[in-house]
Amino acid sequence: MPFHPLGIAHLSAVLRQAGMDVIVRDLTFEEIDGCIPDLVIRQPRIIGIYIMLTMVGNALMLARKIRQDIPDAVLVCGGPLPTVRPESFDRDFDIVFRGEAARSFPLFCSDCLASASLREVLRRHHRYPGLHAVDPGSGMLLRTPAQAIDEEGMDSLPIPDRSDFPHSRYQKAWEDREGFSPACIMTTYGCPHTCEFCSKPIFGRYFRRRSMDRIMEEIRSIRSFGYDGLWIGDDCFTLDPGHVRAFCRRMIRENPGMRWTCLSRSDGITPEDAALMREAGCKKVFFGLESGSNDVLKLMNKNTTVESAERTLDLFSRCGIETAGFFMVGYPGESRETIETTLRWSLTLPLDEISFTIPFPLPDTELAKRISGLQADADWRYESENRLVYESDFDQEYLHKRIEETYALFTAGKKPGITSRSSP
Repeated sequence: MPFHPLGIAHLSAVLRQAGMDVIVRDLTFEEIDGCIPDLVIRQPRIIGIYIMLTMVGNALMLARKIRQDIPDAVLVCGGPLPTVRPESFDRDFDIVFRGEAARSFPLFCSDCLASASLREVLRRHHRYPGLHAVDPGSGMLLRTPAQAIDEEGMDSLPIPDRSDFPHSRYQKAWEDREGFSPACIMTTYGCPHTCEFCSKPIFGRYFRRRSMDRIMEEIRSIRSFGYDGLWIGDDCFTLDPGHVRAFCRRMIRENPGMRWTCLSRSDGITPEDAALMREAGCKKVFFGLESGSNDVLKLMNKNTTVESAERTLDLFSRCGIETAGFFMVGYPGESRETIETTLRWSLTLPLDEISFTIPFPLPDTELAKRISGLQADADWRYESENRLVYESDFDQEYLHKRIEETYALFTAGKKPGITSRSSP
């Protein structure tokens, strides 16, 4: 699902508000080498790279090319993986920022641009929450606790600056796939649930809502770039029913006809809320259903049930909202019987899309802590890659075979929609 990078858009807006000159290079549709000549010409003082699990190899390759061609630049990285594994990046980057950096990174950049050397800035490293760095002189590890931004602080930030991205290419990719072109937006941050496999290193469990006025301001900006839809990227958009209702009422009034999709848990939705979401333009809802076995759901610490999932999916289906289901098979501690139960169950549900994932122990999750034999260089680079990267009781070929057979049955008997959850 290609979206222009929202975090970069946030940071560029804050940096520009502070009066700094910012260059953004979105490499979604470019080769890595394509940006190097431009950077060499411009000679930026600070270069930041966003990294998640699927980007590690490319990010390190880019950082090393930059180090070779622009040796005086201060190299910085941030994102989900640097947050949980900063020590994996402090050799290739001068600074690693962990967690939410919308306050600390701009302050660091301002001080760095005004200082004679990076070492001078690092003498005041306590000013920058979430910083991780090795002092270039002493070799000492410098580290400050990450800090989350509260609701008032979130609303004081400028809306994301989307002026730097190749919007026509994103829009074409979506028009070809779905018939409309959504842009990503976040209306809430954080998720209080504790699913064992889930990694949420940036926004964590601290749940916060943005004000509806700022959300609508951002939607107006999104529309000005030619998008006619939204992908609501909240960890779980439906966590707060009051927030959902307020959003829907504003959408009905201010953005009629604009379609949107979101993520939801399979509990806590009323028929009235589903009907309101449909009226407000909700096109599709994605659910982390995970397993057709309540015992496995308990093992995952999912805190939901098969029965509640069935009720919620039926509710949305009757409202005319499309549904998509994410499932995991081969979870540590389950059996072949529960795998087969999940595969069969997926075909009985009123779903428009399905996705099956072999569990990938994301860094710093409870799942990663309890498995053994995890490959040190485990990466997830390709859509639908689905491979075992730890010691398992299950055979990878069996899992692949049964997943493909289930996809074929779904395609033959239902709407031909298969999606992939490949955004750890």
